[in-house]
Amino acid sequence: MRDFYPRPRFVVLVLLCAVFLAPSLLRAQVEDSALGTFVGFSLCRYQVADEVFKEVYGEGGTMAGLTVSQKFFGVRNLALAAVLDLRRFSRLGASTVSQVEAKLGMTPVVLGLEASLRSGAVFLWFGAGLGLTFYREESDLQTTSGSTLGFRLAGGLAFQPLPAVPLRLKLILGWTKARATENSLPVELGGPEYGLALLYGFRLL
Repeated sequence: MRDFYPRPRFVVLVLLCAVFLAPSLLRAQVEDSALGTFVGFSLCRYQVADEVFKEVYGEGGTMAGLTVSQKFFGVRNLALAAVLDLRRFSRLGASTVSQVEAKLGMTPVVLGLEASLRSGAVFLWFGAGLGLTFYREESDLQTTSGSTLGFRLAGGLAFQPLPAVPLRLKLILGWTKARATENSLPVELGGPEYGLALLYGFRLL
């Protein structure tokens, strides 16, 4: 009796069928009303943890940003999404010794995952991601710029009071780790943050 070996065309056909049928099988377990894509604006209070930074620039400042998320998996009231955050932070300060004015600008870009658990109009969420922070410090003495890799952890609550209106208010509590080295000295550009985001949801995929 001849052994049976699947032909390549047969294997490809089976795989293609599985790829096209899988979303339909998963969709039956996902809430029909769940929105998949969200775009929004965030405004947070950012507090850099480094002590030298605090001496020059104070405790912290406002960080504004844009966020985009795309849900790729959901079962009942649990959802997982990929999230991209682009934020901007700037601050004026003065050296404690020479009192020379300095300006610092940071742009953290974070790509991560976010899990959310829904109960009615309330969402409990938690996210984690890798970040690349671009920074530039300017003064009459010197200009320094660079980038550093780090990570971000965040969580909080989100609210969608009106089911027919795809707007969510998101409460944010997070921590960023972003350590840079300048002139052989380590500088921690990360720290705690808290704030709000307003998101608009729609179906993209």
